[in-house]
Amino acid sequence: MDPITAAIMAVLPALVADTVKSTVKDAYDGLKVVIRQRWGETAPIAKAITALEEDPQSKAQAAVLEEKVGAVKATEDTEVAQALHRLVEEMKPHGIGGEAVAKIQFNISGGVVQGVAGAENVTIGSLSVGAPPKV
Repeated sequence: MDPITAAIMAVLPALVADTVKSTVKDAYDGLKVVIRQRWGETAPIAKAITALEEDPQSKAQAAVLEEKVGAVKATEDTEVAQALHRLVEEMKPHGIGGEAVAKIQFNISGGVVQGVAGAENVTIGSLSVGAPPKV
């Protein structure tokens, strides 16, 4: 599962039960705002978030959100990654999301996202990492 869907799935039960601090809710709302600003209020990814909020236990809705996140490559967007990072950092001290959230890792520097943000399993067949070739 991608980190955006994993974080949303983890935070929704706490939001529904109204057991979260305002900082967690604000961070979640911030992630939604960034997504809606980036792709629009009526974009499939925004609609998928709303559908999951309406039925937070639905694995089918979670799968749809995961598909829409992948379709727009939301995990590669710097602003989305920063908003997601804020949400995850607000969730962790309150124990929201448990192991699924604990597995989400970031390497953000100067507004640039580096590395892989993965929630559960990341498989990379062949990858070379290093400085770009000198021209």
